[in-house]
Amino acid sequence: MQYQTNGRHGEIVDVGKDAVLVTGAAGFGGSHLVRELLAQGRRVTGLDIVPPLHAGLLRRELEHPEFRYVWKSLQDIGPGDVEGHPVVAHLAAQADTPLAFGSPRYAVMQNIEGTVALLEAVRNAGGVRKMLYAGSGNEIGRPLTLPIDESHPLTPHNPYGFSKAAAELAVWAWYRAYGVPAVVLSTGVVIGPRMRREVFIFKWLWNAMHGQPIVVEGGQQTRDLSFIDDVIDVWVRVIQAPEGVVVGEKFFVGNGEERTVAELAQWCLEASGADVPIEYVGYRPGEEGQREAFSNEKARRALGHAPRVSAKEAVRLTADWVRTLAQAAPEEAQPV
Repeated sequence: MQYQTNGRHGEIVDVGKDAVLVTGAAGFGGSHLVRELLAQGRRVTGLDIVPPLHAGLLRRELEHPEFRYVWKSLQDIGPGDVEGHPVVAHLAAQADTPLAFGSPRYAVMQNIEGTVALLEAVRNAGGVRKMLYAGSGNEIGRPLTLPIDESHPLTPHNPYGFSKAAAELAVWAWYRAYGVPAVVLSTGVVIGPRMRREVFIFKWLWNAMHGQPIVVEGGQQTRDLSFIDDVIDVWVRVIQAPEGVVVGEKFFVGNGEERTVAELAQWCLEASGADVPIEYVGYRPGEEGQREAFSNEKARRALGHAPRVSAKEAVRLTADWVRTLAQAAPEEAQPV
């Protein structure tokens, strides 16, 4: 039986054989994964730099008897934080592409250095049977071949994509050198309730619902939208799968629907029910020619995963959630 210090209260607790360590637990994907794992009866440790009283996406989970919250940065993680967790789910990241344009070194620090710190902690802790890494479609950007499958080389086209691609390369290097039991799960754009508000889908819906124009950067680049519930389904399937099926493997997680950004803007306008203009401006750096045409065949075959929510339905469901925010806080209505 293995034990760890509880990050919230300082007492010693039994971590348990089914325990999962989730980095980035206070974020969009991390909070959804924590909630689902707890619902399955697992013990979960969440690690994040967000102070506990500010971790609003975990407000229910913070009081759950099987959940521990560790307020700590990845750069300071050590083997003691990992010990007793057979599964590590690594979702912590600087996850916003625009921030990496103005702060590329910060993106590198968070995404590359943070991942290496975790890899070292996992390597030295021992006992980890799976380490899941959240990859990004931005690691490929402008593809060499279509559809994009797991064998496609990493060809990042912007600073954010570089930081995520370099982190993925580190994951595979530690897998080959030290046997860190890596699994890579790469997505396009993930949307749904509690999503990050710097993602363009949220901005478009919010602006439209407040009478502001939808501003599209570029238009002909493409995206593969996934609803958060479908993404979490794949993560849980990997956690539940035998190690021999998933360790050392990469999976694309997506709908397999390639849509132009201009088409997605029109969907957002329709879902918002608003009558506002769509304004087109220049492409973001490196993004002209970007395509997200992912194959999800491997996830279907190996994991039995089939997306249940189409891309258009995902936009509609996300709009329903954004509408509740807009109605609850009208005084905050402003262009974003």
